[in-house]
Amino acid sequence: MQPAASVVVTSDYGLHAPNGIENFRDCIEALARQDVKEPVEFILVENSDLAPDVAARLTEILPGLRILTAPRQSAAELKNAGAHAAIADLIVFIDADCAAHPGWLTHFLEDMRGHPEVAVATGRTHYGAAGFLNRVMALLSRSYLDQDSPGYTRHVAVNNAGFRRAVFLSYPCPDEGGAHMSLLQAEALFRAGHRVLFDPRLSVRHAYDGWSNEREIRRSLGYGVIKTRLIDGRLPYARVARMGYISVPLFAALRALHGCWNCIRRRRAYDVAWYELPAAFVLAAVTSMMEVPGMLLAVRGQPLGKSAFR
Repeated sequence: MQPAASVVVTSDYGLHAPNGIENFRDCIEALARQDVKEPVEFILVENSDLAPDVAARLTEILPGLRILTAPRQSAAELKNAGAHAAIADLIVFIDADCAAHPGWLTHFLEDMRGHPEVAVATGRTHYGAAGFLNRVMALLSRSYLDQDSPGYTRHVAVNNAGFRRAVFLSYPCPDEGGAHMSLLQAEALFRAGHRVLFDPRLSVRHAYDGWSNEREIRRSLGYGVIKTRLIDGRLPYARVARMGYISVPLFAALRALHGCWNCIRRRRAYDVAWYELPAAFVLAAVTSMMEVPGMLLAVRGQPLGKSAFR
C-alpha cells in the first residue's frame, strides 16, 4: 500500500556528539507514538558510523523503520539521499535530535491536503519548558520563523518541515549553505512561485545541551549568515555581505536587534515572562558576538573548519 507520507530522519551533528545515541532513541520513540491512522514510511539516513546494535535497538522501537546508509556525511546530502529513497508523494524531514508532538504527522497531512497550493509545511521548534536558558535560547534561536497562527511564511525550519516530494527533488538541499542551507533552498522555492505554510501545531522539542554547545552553534550560524549571501547575491542584505570586514559588525548588530525584536513579539509562545526580557536582550547581544568568528571566516573565504555540525 502506498504510504501517506515518508518520514526522513537525519542528523546534523552525528552519533559522536554528547547524548547522540540518546537523541536518536528519543526521536524514534516519538515517531512511534504518532497518532496517524494511515500507513507511513519511516526512513533513518546515516553513514557507516551507525553501529549494527544501535540500528537494531531503533528498529525494535519502531518496527518497519528502514535504515539507509549514505556514503556522504553532510546534513544536506543525508536529506537529499532520504528524499530519493522515499516512495510517498509527501516527505517530512525531522532531525534526529528532535522529538515530535504526537499529533505532528497528522497535522502535516491535514495541512498538505487542505492547502494544495502549498509546497512546504513547517512548524515550531522549542527546547522544552524546563529552565530559563532552555526557554530563552529557543526564543532567540528558533522564533524568527514563528507565527502566532497558521499562515504563509518565508522561512523553512530545516529540522522540522515537510515537502511535496516532486518539489523537493527539484529544489534539493544545497550542500554549500552549511547551517543556513534552508535559506538558499527556501529562496529558490519562492522565486519559482511556491508557497510555504507555517503551522504551530507541527511542534517538535529540540534537544539542547546548554551553554557549553552554544559557542559552536553560533560560530556555524555566523559563517552561514555571510556565506549564503556570497553564494546568492539576490538574498536580503547580500550587498552588505560584499562589504568585506565592515559587514561583520553590521550583521552582528542587525542580528542582535532582530533577536530582541523576536523576544518581544514571540515570548508568550516560548513561555518567557515579561520580566525575563532584559536578560533575554543581554543574551541576544552576547550570542550575536559569538557569531563573529564564523563571519570572519566567511569574509576571508576560508572554510568553517572542524565543527560538530555537518
